[in-house]
Amino acid sequence: MPVEHIMLKILFYILSFQFLFVSFFLFQNKKGKALSNKLLAVVFLMMSISVLSLYLFVFDIKIGLPQLLFIDDTFMLAYGPLLFLFTQSVLFKHYKLKRTDAIHFIPFFIAVCLVITTILFVDTRSLSQTINDFYTQQIPPNFRIVEILILTHIFYYLYRSKQYIQRVLHKVKGNYSSFNQAGFKLLKFILNSFIVLFLLSLMHSMLPFIGIKKGLIITLPALVVFMFYFINSILLRMLNHVSNESGEITRAFFKEKEKYAGSRLSQTELDAFKKELGDYMKEKRRFLDSELSINDLSVELGIPLKVLSQVINEGYGYNFFDFVNKYRIDVAKSLLMGQSDDKLTVQEVMYDSGFNSKSSFNTAFKKFTNLTPTQFKKGSTS
Repeated sequence: MPVEHIMLKILFYILSFQFLFVSFFLFQNKKGKALSNKLLAVVFLMMSISVLSLYLFVFDIKIGLPQLLFIDDTFMLAYGPLLFLFTQSVLFKHYKLKRTDAIHFIPFFIAVCLVITTILFVDTRSLSQTINDFYTQQIPPNFRIVEILILTHIFYYLYRSKQYIQRVLHKVKGNYSSFNQAGFKLLKFILNSFIVLFLLSLMHSMLPFIGIKKGLIITLPALVVFMFYFINSILLRMLNHVSNESGEITRAFFKEKEKYAGSRLSQTELDAFKKELGDYMKEKRRFLDSELSINDLSVELGIPLKVLSQVINEGYGYNFFDFVNKYRIDVAKSLLMGQSDDKLTVQEVMYDSGFNSKSSFNTAFKKFTNLTPTQFKKGSTS
């Protein structure tokens, strides 16, 4: 057997075990959101079975019930809904599954019933011939069309999941001065990785359909290697204790309309409120409160919430999150500037300027200065 085949087999074994290991870990993991952990665990369990099924297919290994090779195909109709519900469970506080969520899995349940029907009623010999056709890439066009429809189903749910992330981020940044950015980054990484995986799957399905069978030599290893990168990245994040928990807002708050929608402020009123807000922030230094929200400022200033939101967005050109962080970064720059010794560490500056997360501090600092805090400190003392 060629060395590359042996290496590919080993990689399949490792992949299947790793997906299974992460799945079991998430099922019993007490950190983060229990529902999010379980939904992702189901996805990884399915991935483990799919890797094993792909291994049997690639190396033409015969099994007693060839119908079982189609089980992992049904998973393709479950990945999208599972990831969609996982996304919502991470994004929203107190998120719970509803009975109506079962609607998303109707295509999956139908596919499972079809597989069970083939196991019970379809002749194994005729089915083996069909599977052999798959091995030799002699696949009828209607099968390819079904594959494309299934992948379209997945991408629809991934698109909706990405939409939710952007809309929640917009809402959070408009109302809070700090939030768990690591949770959002982990969620984005997972969804983006699945987009790449399914794009590779789409290429793997389409190339023979358009007559490029040799392309499978590239797409199959690429698919396996990317899965290896993906699951090991997840393992690394688990070792670094990165939580899947963000949940900054509730679904009810998410569905509310923009606070200043329909608000009518003249330029004179806008300028007056802007000056009042700016003076208050400088005098009271409220930005040093790491948990500051726009609702807090609204109550303290006696300015209606929708008006204050409009003043920040239109008067300063920022959302609330960036508006507050701009003040914090100005303080951090002042603290770092002229430090000729190392008595004041970057971490101390982070806390003294109102941040409670190193990653948030570094991201905000880079955004407003195009430098990291360390680079800025070295540049200001040289």
